[in-house]
Amino acid sequence: MRTDNLITVSDFCVFHNVEYTFVDYLADAGLVKVTAVNQINCIPIDEIQKLERLVRLHNELDINEPGVATINNLLQKLEDMEHEMSYLRSKLSLYEG
Repeated sequence: MRTDNLITVSDFCVFHNVEYTFVDYLADAGLVKVTAVNQINCIPIDEIQKLERLVRLHNELDINEPGVATINNLLQKLEDMEHEMSYLRSKLSLYEG
């Protein structure tokens, strides 16, 4: 497997000063994807932005792991609703024009 687009979990944890168990919890909860390469857990590059947002919630706002999972769920629902509203507005404009 190519490792060009992966960062090890331990490197991420050291850089962001976060416990390995926190990333492990997020992976177990299905909030981020973690891939094992040669028995080393790695994070795909496209997951880093999402993971950094969750780490900021945890560190800066002092929110525990279940709270971070709940907030992430609510933010995802909000984003889904915004996409749906945008879709419905564009569909409505077809009938108004």
